[in-house]
Amino acid sequence: MLPGRQHLIVLPAYNEEGALRHTVAKLQALPDQFEILIVNDGSTDRTSQIAQELTRTSRLKLFAIDLPINGGIGVAVQTGYLFAEKEARYHFVIQFDADGQHDAASIIKLVEECERRGLDSCIGSRFLGQGEGFRSTFTRRLGIRFLAYLISTIAGTRVTDPTSGFRCVGPRAWKSFAQRYPDDYPEPESLYWCIRNRLKVGEIPVVMYQRQGGVSSIRALRPAYYMVKVTLGILVDLLRRQELHP
Repeated sequence: MLPGRQHLIVLPAYNEEGALRHTVAKLQALPDQFEILIVNDGSTDRTSQIAQELTRTSRLKLFAIDLPINGGIGVAVQTGYLFAEKEARYHFVIQFDADGQHDAASIIKLVEECERRGLDSCIGSRFLGQGEGFRSTFTRRLGIRFLAYLISTIAGTRVTDPTSGFRCVGPRAWKSFAQRYPDDYPEPESLYWCIRNRLKVGEIPVVMYQRQGGVSSIRALRPAYYMVKVTLGILVDLLRRQELHP
């Protein structure tokens, strides 16, 4: 990694009292170039109390923000981008789930890939390589493959894991996301937004694990709603003009 750059790791957290300490503990081996922001998304359990406790005990500099109500993953992640904009000292912003699914060691790989290839966004994909990590249910994998096919086809850029919540985003992208970011299910829509605006995106293989606690934001009958909403969101975005210019 390039010396002198500070990076922010954003952990959106909704009812993650069972996993939050474990997740933050995994991040403690990272170098001091990284700081952590926990965004408590209106949790009804002890997530807020645990986050405040971690601000006092974390080896890495750690901040915690409490949102008054549950706004959804998009609102929580955008809060992280707004925090990065306000602090004005971060280069990359890394989205990292609070539920223990992601591999902390891969954070450095994401940053280095962005630096090496000049990427504006790099996604941690569970579908590249031959990893033995958790790849979700069969039904959800079908949905992910459909969205990957949709985005790859209309954008002309191959993607394999557009729903991944493990990603590193550079300043050209996250400064725009601080002002406008999809709510509800933002990962595929924000990825397509980057491609449509001619930002450079890429993927690296990562291993993901089963969640250590809490529940998924996509559950019960919501996968069908998720697929329809995201597909419509991408198709509507297809009609918009390019917002960023070289």
